[in-house]
Amino acid sequence: MNADRTRRVLAIALAALLAVGVLVPATTLAGDNATSFYFDDEEIAADPGETVELALIASDHGDLHGNGIDELEATIAYERDVLEVVDVEHGPMLAAGDADAEVEGSSTVDEDAGTVTVEQERTPSGDGATGSDVAATITVAVAEDADATSEPIEIADASTTLVTDYPQATFEYDATIHVDGGDEDVEDEDDDGTDGVTLADEDDAGEAEDANGADADENGTTDGAGSGDDTESSDDDSVPGFGAPVAVLGLAVALWAVRRRA
Repeated sequence: MNADRTRRVLAIALAALLAVGVLVPATTLAGDNATSFYFDDEEIAADPGETVELALIASDHGDLHGNGIDELEATIAYERDVLEVVDVEHGPMLAAGDADAEVEGSSTVDEDAGTVTVEQERTPSGDGATGSDVAATITVAVAEDADATSEPIEIADASTTLVTDYPQATFEYDATIHVDGGDEDVEDEDDDGTDGVTLADEDDAGEAEDANGADADENGTTDGAGSGDDTESSDDDSVPGFGAPVAVLGLAVALWAVRRRA
């Protein structure tokens, strides 16, 4: 009976190990990081007829094994009736970490769609690039007859690839160009009505915060329990890619315990 039981446990353990190997995504095991794309300035003031330089930053810290990225692509969308792309200059980000590495890049402007796509490759790939630096500087011209407006500069699509050929996850953060002071309606929405707030309003807000804090204490929780900061901290502390080893270790311990009982 004990031998039969041990064989059954071994069969179950093997099936579980196979499931872990199949279900855990290869990209999770390959790396624990993502690439962030954002502009050096999120809010930019410009006048009609003026040219503006947009520094696109790429930030990546590689995978668990120190591999960086060697391919990068980003598509920037803009309002074509107000803005026009006049120049694209490739930055040094993808060549980081190797004095002999170069950035081979190209750019494509689609005036009808109001987009510019930047494609880059690191040569030679080596260990890949890590760090935060300018990936490209995009120069746009504001139309001479542009009215006061606030136009988003959107990173519509972006991708990076590790030297191991695994794609990285990406996060994109947009910017806004305020022409001739910007669109007051848009600014009011962005400010959430903070302009002209009176002291009475501030006091009311403080009382509301105190009330929320009291409710949280009664429930045995704090306001930060579901906050984005805690989520971000949790993401930083977690190390994706270790789920499979932990599962294997747990199965091994369980198997050892069963064998001892047998």
